[in-house]
Amino acid sequence: MAYFNLMILLSRYIFAGFGILYIIVSFSFMKPFTNYKLGKASEKNKFLYICLVFFHLGGISIVAGKQTDLAIRMSIVRNGLIVFALITITLWLLRIWHRHNEIILWNLMFFLIDIGYIMLERLDHKLASKQIIAYVIGIAVALIFPSIFSVLIRPANKYLYLFVLVVTMIIPFFFGSKVLGATNWVEIAGMSLQPSEIGKVALVLFLSALFYDFDHKHYKNKIILFSIIVIIITLGCLVLQRDLGAALLYYLTFLIMLFMATQSFVLPTLGMVAGSVGGVMGYFMFSHVRERVEAWLDPWKDISDTGYQVVQGLFAIGTWGWFGSGLTRGVPNKIPFAETDYIFAALCEEFGTLIGVIILFCYLGIILQCINVALRQENEFYRLIVIGIAALFTVQIFIIVGGVLKLIPLTGITSPFLSAGGSSMVVCIGMIGLITHFSHKSNKEGVKEGAQRG
Repeated sequence: MAYFNLMILLSRYIFAGFGILYIIVSFSFMKPFTNYKLGKASEKNKFLYICLVFFHLGGISIVAGKQTDLAIRMSIVRNGLIVFALITITLWLLRIWHRHNEIILWNLMFFLIDIGYIMLERLDHKLASKQIIAYVIGIAVALIFPSIFSVLIRPANKYLYLFVLVVTMIIPFFFGSKVLGATNWVEIAGMSLQPSEIGKVALVLFLSALFYDFDHKHYKNKIILFSIIVIIITLGCLVLQRDLGAALLYYLTFLIMLFMATQSFVLPTLGMVAGSVGGVMGYFMFSHVRERVEAWLDPWKDISDTGYQVVQGLFAIGTWGWFGSGLTRGVPNKIPFAETDYIFAALCEEFGTLIGVIILFCYLGIILQCINVALRQENEFYRLIVIGIAALFTVQIFIIVGGVLKLIPLTGITSPFLSAGGSSMVVCIGMIGLITHFSHKSNKEGVKEGAQRG
């Protein structure tokens, strides 16, 4: 066992090295945001796959090796092989379907999924096993849904998107169950899901359809007023359900899309002012909001109760330095909700803050690729959808990571691709599928235009 612990300590540097190489090679794809090549795209994608394989096998070997129960150890190995096969088959399908320009997006996502999965196996084997089901469903949705149901992705279907949004907002009032004070979970056929996760995609699709061809419409004020009414009603439902994290995510995404449609700072600025007023009202209306704000301002004041989660998260991030304690050698289970809200802190504790920075770069790479796809879109409706998805990722990452790092008050929301949560994982992977669909569509149209000009 002493030799095994020594290997775990050495693995910290190996994980960090693979992570740094992964980011350097990944960002060579980020043109026009970066300006270096490092070889052919196919060779770089193969290298990223090799890095991912070594990272995955190393993590699973350590987690399984630390288990004393043989049955659990074999189950972890089996789960690890399933995740490995899922990643390998998906990347193979993307290649044979000629989605070469989008593979980098999936590689970045798979790095986040894999490191999140390894940490879930470390924290809770049963939860990690359930999460694999979400991976399978999410990837199936991402690969199949956008192409088969592309007929539904049209501006004329804006009221269909509005209907889906309304349903996802209303259903928790009738069939919802309360979890940690928020009535935002619904159980269907023995499976729990969060309707607001589906609702955020419906919101982006609705706003994209509503703002489509905005510059050429004569009733701009009516469109803006309609969008404001919809968002106010939506936020009202989320506030009544006490799902304040989702409310903040929806609202900031709305303001970003409003700015992109109107190209004016006036309305988003007024929206920020109105949002600030709403935040102050929420502080006085909800006791748990006051507790989180006070824990954010001074977590040491009540370290054994309201400030406990914040303090434990900060200890986890700061105690072991750049390279962490080593996988399985820390105590991430002391952090409340380490599998969901605080998985970023748990990862920083055992993999090191350097891996935490690499995770943030992976998120940045996904957002930059979304922006890149948006810049290539000739169709304004598609461009707005891609911008909306980029906004969702950006705001969600800022809310949760900012809360964990104590930059802003913490709100209960998942880290995309990392946290445990079936509906969140399926929707996040599904959004990558949409980006892939729009990117491939724009590439095909670009090839056709080039051939016609030739």
